[in-house]
Amino acid sequence: MNPATRAQCLVIGGGIVGLAVAVSLARKGGAVRVLERGDQCGEGASGAAAGMLAAGAESTAAGPFQELCRSSRELWPSWADELRATTGVDCELDRTGLVSVTTSRQGARRLEQQAKWQQGHGVEVSSLLEPGQLRQLVPGLSSTVVAGIHYPNDWHVHSHRVVEALVAACARLEVAIETKTEVTGIEPGLKGVHVTLGNGRSEDADYLVVCAGSWSQQLLGPAGAGKNTVEPVRGQIVAIDPGRPVLSVILFGDDGYLLQKRSGLVLAGTTEERVGYQPWPTVDGVRTVAQAAIELLPELALARFAYAWAGLRPHATDGRPLLGRTEPGGRVLLATAHYRNGVLLAPITGELIARAVLEGVDPPELTPFRPGRSA
Repeated sequence: MNPATRAQCLVIGGGIVGLAVAVSLARKGGAVRVLERGDQCGEGASGAAAGMLAAGAESTAAGPFQELCRSSRELWPSWADELRATTGVDCELDRTGLVSVTTSRQGARRLEQQAKWQQGHGVEVSSLLEPGQLRQLVPGLSSTVVAGIHYPNDWHVHSHRVVEALVAACARLEVAIETKTEVTGIEPGLKGVHVTLGNGRSEDADYLVVCAGSWSQQLLGPAGAGKNTVEPVRGQIVAIDPGRPVLSVILFGDDGYLLQKRSGLVLAGTTEERVGYQPWPTVDGVRTVAQAAIELLPELALARFAYAWAGLRPHATDGRPLLGRTEPGGRVLLATAHYRNGVLLAPITGELIARAVLEGVDPPELTPFRPGRSA
């Protein structure tokens, strides 16, 4: 685009989704600025994420959400390679696969049914596996496990490295990032959007993309997301240092998950707590997560406790992301409420929202996720 005709776009939120939108817009010729309320990018849900790309295990039903997750996971290898080539930052994409296990016969029936419908809808997943087969994939697995299934194409990345890479990409693409900048008001117009900031300043732009995670609802007001609302759900994670490699796959259990990063730390999660805006770990939450971890991999009981943290994940009323214009032909777009899948969905979200801004109309892939849908 000619600089004089470049779309001027403000992005609210410097988490992985907001940064992905900014990078995609800039790569396509948009002039972009990011407004982040925190001291630095990625302090919210992105910084607290385990970084799973679990498009298979997270699919609970066939439909648009499953397709969106799968499409985004397929983008991740080239997306990570491009970020590394242009910024030098490795997102630590590890193609480990994922094993989902259960300790009950009822859970085994659930996993068997899940695998059957997923196999019929293009998900790469094994049939039900017996304990002996599972222990070949996960040595040291608890003797209480009775069955499980394997997703070879569910992976994980290091969410902190992803934020670092995206911030570096923004710098290379001349995307300005303003931290410690809180948005207090949004006024849409026919030809643009007026934004009021907490420091008394105001900004005008052709388009505004709200990627503010759990704080999106506060910005938009009661009617901003249609019949859906966005609420924070706290998730607590415990980092455990076993001192050696103990886990080569992501491990899902009945009450939690485990995965080991390249640093050697095993991340154990997570809780799902509706406690409002309280982004800190609790003694009870850490105990719950640690107990679930030990029940999956008993040797972790004697491993060193490293630290614990928590984050607020944005959840919409119907559980699906809010993507696209708040009203037909409008200048305000949403890219929020990704809940547990913000890292997974970042590449496809950035691509589709950038198209929506620069083409002036939401791509058809966004229709099932439009903010004005029924909850």
